[in-house]
Amino acid sequence: MMRTAWIGWVFCVGLSMVRGEESPVYKSPTEVAVSGDGQFLYVANNTADTMSVVNTRTLAKEAEVAVGRGPAGLALSPDSRTLYVALMFDHAAAVVDTATRRLTGTIRCGYEPRGLALSPNGRWLYTANHISDDVSVIDTQQGQEVRRIAVGRAPTCLALSPDGKYLWVNHLLAGQPGTDPNQTTFVSMVDIDTGQIHKRSSPGNMLLNQGVAVSRDGRYAFSVHARPNFNITTSQLHQGWVHTNALTVVPVDLAGQVVTVLLDNVSSGAANPHGVAVSKDGKHLLVGHRGTHQISVIDLDRLFALFASSSTEVLAKAYFNLGFLWKTGDIVRRVSCGGLGPKGMAVSPVDGTIYVANSYSDQVAVLDPATFEVKAKIDLGGPAEMTLERKGEFLFNDGAHCFQQWVSCASCHPDCRADSVNWDLLNDGMKNPKNAKSLILAWATPPSMSLGVRTSMEVAAEKGFLFIQFVQPTQPDLDAVRTYLRAAPTIPSPWHRLADGSLDEQARRGERVFRDAGCASCHPQPLYTDLKMYDVGTQAERDFPEHKKFDTPTLIEMYRTGPYLHDGRAVTLKEVLTVYNPEDSHGETSTLTEQEIDDLVAFLMSL
Repeated sequence: MMRTAWIGWVFCVGLSMVRGEESPVYKSPTEVAVSGDGQFLYVANNTADTMSVVNTRTLAKEAEVAVGRGPAGLALSPDSRTLYVALMFDHAAAVVDTATRRLTGTIRCGYEPRGLALSPNGRWLYTANHISDDVSVIDTQQGQEVRRIAVGRAPTCLALSPDGKYLWVNHLLAGQPGTDPNQTTFVSMVDIDTGQIHKRSSPGNMLLNQGVAVSRDGRYAFSVHARPNFNITTSQLHQGWVHTNALTVVPVDLAGQVVTVLLDNVSSGAANPHGVAVSKDGKHLLVGHRGTHQISVIDLDRLFALFASSSTEVLAKAYFNLGFLWKTGDIVRRVSCGGLGPKGMAVSPVDGTIYVANSYSDQVAVLDPATFEVKAKIDLGGPAEMTLERKGEFLFNDGAHCFQQWVSCASCHPDCRADSVNWDLLNDGMKNPKNAKSLILAWATPPSMSLGVRTSMEVAAEKGFLFIQFVQPTQPDLDAVRTYLRAAPTIPSPWHRLADGSLDEQARRGERVFRDAGCASCHPQPLYTDLKMYDVGTQAERDFPEHKKFDTPTLIEMYRTGPYLHDGRAVTLKEVLTVYNPEDSHGETSTLTEQEIDDLVAFLMSL
């Protein structure tokens, strides 16, 4: 969930967006947690910078606490006296006293924490740092970070084994070149004692991993994610041609087979799986689908019976089989989430009641643990109506508008950014894939697409509905999505920035190199692009002979938009400046020293 605006936050490139006093403040609940006695529910309100306290008996909100910028993941201490809240844009974890309902402090961690996990004894707090690609280990008694564990690109959600020995990490984005046909993310198993990755699991083409949970008996980890078919042309949608949505089951003891099953069926996609939870009795797995506003209820006994009755070969190919999970008719069913955009879910440890954070309804739905039907809805106090911008954000994340509900815009552009892989779209011919581009500032940096085949963001948005989602958008829907894209703010880089937002010494040196090497001639401030197309010697074997010139992209947010170049061949910015800069076409870098290259990269990372 992206923030719709930030009060008084001036971006490092001189661009700013300020919320007017009359603008509504939506809650956008993203995560929920239940107290040990089941009496209170805690909700992270991502766009309101608050945490709500709900009485589960009266189903009424009793308090709302300001905690910091971008609250996301939640973790409750074993005695439920302390609540920890991941603050994405403060790069910290908030500490809330649940008795007094007051913020008692914040603890610094890595960059952009999203998911949280807490050890069974409450001593160790773990944060999934999405931008610094690591996990912070925080000593809750000392109130400070004590170490970092490097885990790989874009960790998003965490889950601990019941004994606290292993930490499961889901990764949103892949870290390989976009040209790699086997590009994938992973669910990583980290040994807490050694800080080493014990195992990485992936079915191949795993992407946009969100929720991860561990079975009640500790024997299995469950990871939900997308399976993009990016090695084919996006010529159709039906039967999962472009995108499927999946569940990966990983045995904790490492002895069994990792199995991935599709949550879609032959004629109905299950777009954007997000939250995941295990029922109190351990018999059902619940998966929330942010794109279709549903919850998949999976009978785990029947699922494992199906695994046991299937051969190793069949299980290895289950992620290709749209009917595998559905063939008996009693393993999975979809139910209503009670609202729009389900994200986090929590299960009461007392009676098993299920709580679902519906981000675009600004409410929490209450589901019966026996029937899985919605029995109540808890209003968190957000605006009753959607503004045009809010509606656009909802539609951008809404797979229900797509033909057969396979994808939403966010399936390739999470948080309005890019999914890191190459796509072979029909807009510039076939069999010449291009790396997905971030849509931030797309309205201000025409044309769109690497070859400039769309004259503007406005045109590209319409064609995306027509030729990616295979649906004819209404004019009001187009107006809303375009409004959202114009309003989507940049996120200031945390890299090489001092407390006041100014550049550190290395980035200042890099800024001088940026000017002296001629980079600024094609990437001038404030947008860091001159909006022109150039032949910079990066034409590749799969590009058409006539395609030599490519759009000059903005350099804003480069710290989070890799891999780089039009086909994503460069994993790092250093590769762009050295390995893939023939004849100094990307600035005169061949004569730079190693230190100057590093300084230049530091400056680019700061944008």
